[in-house]
Amino acid sequence: MTPRAAPMSPDDRRRAILDAVIPLIVETGEAPSTKQIAVAAGIAEGTIFRVYPDKASLMMAVAAEAISPREGEAAFDAMLAEVPDLRGRVERAAVSLTDQMHRAMKVMFAVRRQLVPESGETRNPKGPPQFILRANRELLTMLTRLFEPYRDQLTMPPETAAVVLRSLVFGSRHPGMQIAADLTPEQIADVIIDGVVKKETP
Repeated sequence: MTPRAAPMSPDDRRRAILDAVIPLIVETGEAPSTKQIAVAAGIAEGTIFRVYPDKASLMMAVAAEAISPREGEAAFDAMLAEVPDLRGRVERAAVSLTDQMHRAMKVMFAVRRQLVPESGETRNPKGPPQFILRANRELLTMLTRLFEPYRDQLTMPPETAAVVLRSLVFGSRHPGMQIAADLTPEQIADVIIDGVVKKETP
């Protein structure tokens, strides 16, 4: 007789649901129904509400997961380990950040109508949700590690260089900017490494 599989823990259920929802949104550009989520996750529809009290709570978790850099942190650090020079690191990081931003924007646009304030917050919070602030801190910590080995070569602290890199990538690709073309990873590296002012020839 084949032994029955052990029941999934609440954390395992959450992970399975999020792992199914985000690719579904990225593919379709729309917030899926709970039935679609259940099919994609391979669970019963009622299982969703054993770990999330309602669909709005699920969409909040999806948004937080989509913009968090934690899932890609190991791959990011592995990339840094295999690229020895600062320019190469900046170019690779620009590609990685661009991919993450496009994925996050698709998810945020799809779920924005269903997002509700986090527990304990007012309907009109004074600032962005805590999960956005947390994701930003985590991202800047990752980018600071990119610059840290080159601290002595920089004209600014690695923490500031991290903000510059994030701003160049996200700013040039924001849908409201409407510029002719995104900055390429190479152009971003040029600005980071060389600046925008020509150096006087001795």
